[in-house]
Amino acid sequence: MKDWLSEIIDQIALGEILANSKLSCGERFGLIAVDNAVEFMLIAYIETFKQLVGGHKTGGITKKDWDETKRQFPKLLAFVVTQEIALVPLETDISRYHDFRNGLYHSGAPVTTSAIRVMKYSELARKVLAVLFSILLTSDEWESILAQNASTLSGVANVNIIKRQVTYELTDGLVKFATAASLTASEAIALCLHGFSIITGAPPSRPSLIQALARSGHPLSSETANSRLYDLKKNGLLQKSDLALSAKGRKELGKKFLIEG
Repeated sequence: MKDWLSEIIDQIALGEILANSKLSCGERFGLIAVDNAVEFMLIAYIETFKQLVGGHKTGGITKKDWDETKRQFPKLLAFVVTQEIALVPLETDISRYHDFRNGLYHSGAPVTTSAIRVMKYSELARKVLAVLFSILLTSDEWESILAQNASTLSGVANVNIIKRQVTYELTDGLVKFATAASLTASEAIALCLHGFSIITGAPPSRPSLIQALARSGHPLSSETANSRLYDLKKNGLLQKSDLALSAKGRKELGKKFLIEG
């Protein structure tokens, strides 16, 4: 892989690491890092990957026009979209995140962002990476990249995990959770059960659990939910008497997720 592509990937990872750090400015600078990586990808796609500036390639652009185009993000994005039609479904979200980043960066108001927003922008950035450069990272590969970068930054070897932020809210008696992390069915169930525990103080019924999972964007059939609940209980992660995590279950959940009420 070209060094400049590796740099893009590392910069997106840095954004996530900053957003999930304890730094008071981590979320703000995490978003800026991801946004900068996205803008660099758009420019590099035209200048380096496709080499469309100057010359006489089909779809090319003169250096003078390109210098003017890349100075204005809306024009830059629009031009790249004309060269890569697969970017069209992502165009609106890219613009929205970039506009938010501009407001965050240039405004004198004491505003910031959230780790969840940075994580979602990171996910979008990785989609842009896949569309423009055909680099599709699996969840395991991405977790490994995060761990390697965190280890390099901290100077500590064997960093195995980057905690993912999870937030909860109560709506119509159901607990809804949000996270940018990729979840297995078992993890989604565990997070949902933990949410009921800390928000309502009581375990849900099975129908309420299934409804809450759907509200949270992780719909499961009754059969799948029952199978995963069986697995959780078999592994000692659920209490025997009701739908609540055991002490071991809470500990295992905490290893991967930074959980807030």
